[in-house]
Amino acid sequence: MSAQFLDDEARGAFARAVTQIEGCSAVEVVVAVRRASATYRHANVVVGGLAAFAGLAVTLFAEHSFALSSILVDPFVVGVLAGLVIEKVPQVKRWLTPRSILKDHVRRAARATFVERGVHATTGRSGVLVYISWLEQELALIPDLGLAAALDEGALAKAEAALIAQLRSGGAAVGSALAQLAPMLGAAMPHSDDDVNELPDAIDSDLGVRERRR
Repeated sequence: MSAQFLDDEARGAFARAVTQIEGCSAVEVVVAVRRASATYRHANVVVGGLAAFAGLAVTLFAEHSFALSSILVDPFVVGVLAGLVIEKVPQVKRWLTPRSILKDHVRRAARATFVERGVHATTGRSGVLVYISWLEQELALIPDLGLAAALDEGALAKAEAALIAQLRSGGAAVGSALAQLAPMLGAAMPHSDDDVNELPDAIDSDLGVRERRR
């Protein structure tokens, strides 16, 4: 499911969005897509604990008589297996984590990626990171200082909300919504003839095979 988010159609939509934004503005766009922004191990523990408790109840109260060794060992085995299965069903981690915590993890990971990808290193401090985290179904826009100062108050939050609203529709929908930000970004930081492309345009993703950065 996560790999489908960034299929060929989605990659094309993001590529067109980046080209459109950078063609009409001085803004440098970097898109990063992550499978998850944290491990959320508490979900494994919760599910494993509940499964172990249920397994213990079965061994104690079922009509079938279990050996003492089974009563002692089997519930723990069930609990461990249930905890491991959660890694195959990441949606459960999202369901068992408050939305505020999901958002916090995504924003912290986005800020780290902003530095790792060198979005802060453009000449005009005009970079913006579009950070998408699939497990959390969250997105963060992290602008550099120059772009943040040029934008109207509240414009970035509104743009972020518009992109988040498209997440469940897939990567292509998010890419199309990103392209709609071109006029706003162009007005904030107009394109000039001496603008150069300072940051790689390839999507930085860990969903499947990572794109080779140019």
